[in-house]
Amino acid sequence: MRLSQETQHLLASIEDRKDIDWMDIIGDLQTDLIKTFLGEDATHDEIQYGLSILRSAHQIYADDKEFHNLSLYVRHNRAKRGNLRVGDPAFDIDLLNMNGESVSLLSHCNPNRPLLILAGSYT
Repeated sequence: MRLSQETQHLLASIEDRKDIDWMDIIGDLQTDLIKTFLGEDATHDEIQYGLSILRSAHQIYADDKEFHNLSLYVRHNRAKRGNLRVGDPAFDIDLLNMNGESVSLLSHCNPNRPLLILAGSYT
């Protein structure tokens, strides 16, 4: 569905628009897919649960080799498994706080407490 000519044409038609983003189109496509699978009478919670499973399937089925052999297209997916492992020392890097000021990552850390860094990007 995502790679269909119709969807790709729709995505191309909105590239320069500011009022809608490709994620809106894909979100609608995924929601329609879940509704088709569950039925039009599916509740909001059922649809949200289905979307959660769909969007996190590669993490949920991380050890399933057959699943990972399926063809999957992820727009601009540049994610990769890095060399960091649990227990490695954290790198001290400069970050921007909510006020746009530069702050040190490790300045917010307590050496006697575990550190967990979660990062992501909406863009």
